[in-house]
Amino acid sequence: MNKNLVIMFVKEPKLGFVKTRLSKDCDEEFTLDLYKCFVRDLISTLKVSEFDFKLCAYPKLDLINKEFGDFNNFLQSHGDLGVKMQNAFQTQFENGYEKIVLIGSDTPHISNEIINESFLKLDTNDIVLGPSLDGGYYLIAFSKQKFYDEVFKNISWSTENVLEETLQKLHEKQVNLLHSLNDIDVLDDLNSFFKEYSNSFFKTSETIKFLEKRKSWRSLM
Repeated sequence: MNKNLVIMFVKEPKLGFVKTRLSKDCDEEFTLDLYKCFVRDLISTLKVSEFDFKLCAYPKLDLINKEFGDFNNFLQSHGDLGVKMQNAFQTQFENGYEKIVLIGSDTPHISNEIINESFLKLDTNDIVLGPSLDGGYYLIAFSKQKFYDEVFKNISWSTENVLEETLQKLHEKQVNLLHSLNDIDVLDDLNSFFKEYSNSFFKTSETIKFLEKRKSWRSLM
């Protein structure tokens, strides 16, 4: 077993269940198909790496394993997002991993360079965070020896204050901040992402190909 693990949080790919903020502007079928592209692109990135990765699923495993594959996937615990992340870290540290990077599925353009940098920075830092442009973070990483569960408690989840509140808890810790990426939560995010990445290293991704094929979403801007 590799001592390094990436955990990706995913939801069951069901109509009306994923990317609900985006689906307010785009139809639910488009949003579901786009979400599947996000997850498959991230899996494609993680599969060619030297670390282990697992999907951490909500609320059930069957559909996720069938749609995306079983990588020793496991379920998210009950509770708010902080409780879910804390328990995911603790469970996998107990399984023998020494360093863990946790990501969501709203940032399909996370690269292996970012993941590898996160593992490397854990050698000299207590925590690694990847800030997202909406005030949250797209990545959080700990080593087993320096795991600090306070960062998951009393946070205003799903607000623009998540990163700020998290950093306030870490004022005595050595923190490494990666470069910022845009979570894709609403139509403006999707448009900005497409403009920036349609001619980048990510241009051959399922996500970009899907957005080029389904051009009608651009008329919604």
